[in-house]
Amino acid sequence: MVFKFILLGIFVKIVTGFDDTITHIPIITSITKTRKGKIAFTAGMFLAIILAIIIAMFFSTLLKSVPFYKEIFAGLLFGLAIAIFFDILVHKPRAKAEHEIMKYKKKIPTERIARLLFVGFIASFATVLDDIITYSPLFTHGFLYDIFAIIGILAAALLELLLVLYFSEKLTKFKHKEKIASVGLVILGILILTGII
Repeated sequence: MVFKFILLGIFVKIVTGFDDTITHIPIITSITKTRKGKIAFTAGMFLAIILAIIIAMFFSTLLKSVPFYKEIFAGLLFGLAIAIFFDILVHKPRAKAEHEIMKYKKKIPTERIARLLFVGFIASFATVLDDIITYSPLFTHGFLYDIFAIIGILAAALLELLLVLYFSEKLTKFKHKEKIASVGLVILGILILTGII
């Protein structure tokens, strides 16, 4: 049972976060000039993911008190899958946030690690807002299982960030990431409706 929640955390993070991670690669390469700067930027991204997990836990606590909360979670996931597949309300705000961040690329010296950490946090938080909906169903089974779901999410997040640091050029060529995310969300919604999650 414990291993199941770790795997679910990994699955949810990879399905919903992979397209976000690839989206950040042009920002990272244009804003950061050194490995230390890239690490600071990705550390900011990691902090944003932690904040998204905290918000998702709070959101799931609120929804758990509502009758038919599993159906509501599944409906939100199906809606998000449609929004991602047809590019409704998800990528346009993300593109706007990226455009705003890119304005400051010449104003951030590479030695300003704290500033790069902050910019990484802001850039990532703008893109993980939709992930909050997908994390939330994992936090409806009790504190112990929540911890293991968090371990899975953070393990997948670290893997994605390491891929960005070391394989960013290859990742940008990856196609159909939105379709994969949409299918993953539909699978997650079905798992909730059938009681597996």
